[in-house]
Amino acid sequence: MGEQQAPDAVKAIPIGGVMMHENALFAHPQPGQFRRHAFEYSLQSPIRLSDQPIQLLGHSVRSSGPVMIAFAGGRLAIYSISEIRNFLTQAVTQQARRVDVPYEPRTTGGEPTYLMLSGLGDLAYMAWPDGHLRRYDARTLDNPKLVETVDLVPDKDAKLTALRFLIGRTTLISGDSQGRVTAWFCAPDETKIDRNALVAAHDLGTAGAAVTALSGSPRSRLLAAGFADGRLRVFHVTANAMLLETSPMPDVEASPIRVVAIGSREDRLLAASSISLMSWQMDRRYPAINVNSLFRKVWYEGYAEPKHTWQSSSGTDDFEPKYGLMPLIFGTLKATFYSLLFGLPIALLAAIFTSEFMHPRVKARVKPLVEMMASLPSVVLGFLAALVIAPVVEHIVPGVLALFVGVPLAFLTGAYLWQLMPRRWALRLVAYRFWAICLMAVPGIWAALQSGPLVERLLFAGDFKRWMDGQVGTGAGGWFVLLTPLTAILAAVVINRLLRDRVRDWSYGWTRTQAAGFDALKFVFSVMCWLALTAGIAWLLAEPGLLSKEGFDPRGEGMHNFLGTYVQRNAMVVGFIMGFAIIPIIYTLAEDALSSVPQHLRSASLGAGATPWQTTVRIIIPTAMSGLFSAAMIGLGRAVGETMIVLMAAGNTPVMQMNLFNGFRTLSANIAVELPEAPAGGSHYRVLFLAALALFVMTFIVNTFAEMIRQRFRKRAYQL
Repeated sequence: MGEQQAPDAVKAIPIGGVMMHENALFAHPQPGQFRRHAFEYSLQSPIRLSDQPIQLLGHSVRSSGPVMIAFAGGRLAIYSISEIRNFLTQAVTQQARRVDVPYEPRTTGGEPTYLMLSGLGDLAYMAWPDGHLRRYDARTLDNPKLVETVDLVPDKDAKLTALRFLIGRTTLISGDSQGRVTAWFCAPDETKIDRNALVAAHDLGTAGAAVTALSGSPRSRLLAAGFADGRLRVFHVTANAMLLETSPMPDVEASPIRVVAIGSREDRLLAASSISLMSWQMDRRYPAINVNSLFRKVWYEGYAEPKHTWQSSSGTDDFEPKYGLMPLIFGTLKATFYSLLFGLPIALLAAIFTSEFMHPRVKARVKPLVEMMASLPSVVLGFLAALVIAPVVEHIVPGVLALFVGVPLAFLTGAYLWQLMPRRWALRLVAYRFWAICLMAVPGIWAALQSGPLVERLLFAGDFKRWMDGQVGTGAGGWFVLLTPLTAILAAVVINRLLRDRVRDWSYGWTRTQAAGFDALKFVFSVMCWLALTAGIAWLLAEPGLLSKEGFDPRGEGMHNFLGTYVQRNAMVVGFIMGFAIIPIIYTLAEDALSSVPQHLRSASLGAGATPWQTTVRIIIPTAMSGLFSAAMIGLGRAVGETMIVLMAAGNTPVMQMNLFNGFRTLSANIAVELPEAPAGGSHYRVLFLAALALFVMTFIVNTFAEMIRQRFRKRAYQL
């Protein structure tokens, strides 16, 4: 309120002071502004729950109204409170509908001492001094039932001395006579009656004295614990960390902490013993952030097991922030891996071909064209990936996978057909060789897309998306896709080693056309062996009873599974588009490195009888290896720091799965998305800056090792 609305008696309050006036507390925080704090309450008509004295009582509020559970006269009952309003008098009366809860007295352990209802009123807990706890399922008020019994105190010599809810009334905090503080909550468990089990998720350690008081913060997952020796401890439950501890009181007999509380702003800690009331100013800083919560698995409330998770915000006040950076680091590495997997081989091979085999006139046109690709804004590439490419690819995924085989085979087919051309024509058309081979990509793309339905029937049981979900088929098709690149390299190396010397002896005296024809037949034979080898290994891995009882299946939701549920915006789309983003940089630097190799090395190699290909592989590439490696590292740095493409096309989901067909979130994209909404100076804000630091450290470490390796390549090049 303003100064004019304030009572005259309180206008003399100094700035920053407080004063009681007319049953209200007035504060003067700044000039011309006053605040009035007063308690207002109303009492409804009493409700009789039992004719017997109520020994224990728990309460909660559902959307339908208040819910209570009471233990009286050796009987346990749950009550649903409803309000009835008289439309004439507007009087409100309350009625309680009672439902008895199954309860059997224990032969040992005495009477229960704790009775509590969860925040949603769907679970009831009853506990005894020896730590025995019964959990009741009250989701259906007409049929509450006992679903689980748990021992909160594992040591038989210890007793349960304190039991409280944390914020949200889902996590139970127990304290025993040995000073152990433990956090419990329900986690999914298919073996239990209600498919949940109460688990000890966080052990906050022992203090050597009995826990006498517990209190949770009304703002976060801070917990204050008081002990029998007068000591106080403050924990952050999610981070599993003790933030502060006070010294034991000198007079132990009179010093047990009876009550403890954390201020509403978490800036004050209050405690009361039998003889004193104590207060401390508290600077909690950023308790949710430590090494454990950032980089290790954390057992979050309601999760089946500890996990790496990033979820910085939610729509409820009792939300448990999850600041695990590992999914973001993993997403960054995943994006980099798939983009380099696609872009690096194309860029390096294109640079080698341009430098060593392409006609100078064609090179003068192609190289500037490729370099111009680097000027494309990443936001445009991300837009195309998210709104054009991803929706189209979703309906033709088998055909797209066939492209990765069909297009290389088309180029190789064009090369072998060129060898079969008469020599005089080949010499006349040598300036057009590159474009002629490129034309073969057109029928290769057409054939691959047309073979998509056939690939889907043969490898994915006729339905790609259902196969990816694990609903149909075996894992053989997935293994065939994953093993294809590796078996192609293996087949090429093995067949070349086996036939190289024999072919040299056989081909002595052959004409150019005969040698080219035999080479083409060897290529066809190699392709057949490659496909047969891939199919055989895939069948061995997936068939039950051969290498394993159930067979190996590459599908799943684990971090090691390369296949799983299909998502429209996925790593394959991102790898394809980011590959195009890094190709111009790698290509330009690699081509410059190859072109800078002294010409006399080429001339000496060719003069000694080596072919252009042998000269390239054995002389040019080793000499330029430091430059090629530098080009690859610069491309890696471009991929690691990319923001807009992954922001728009990766789905932006912080999951840790190598699945080629689902999304991810990178460090850079996460900073771009969440920094504008993060409160300045808060935990979330600082974690985002830490994420930026982590990105810098990753890049710095990679570049340091890259420079060390580049220097080794450089020394070897000097020795040539």
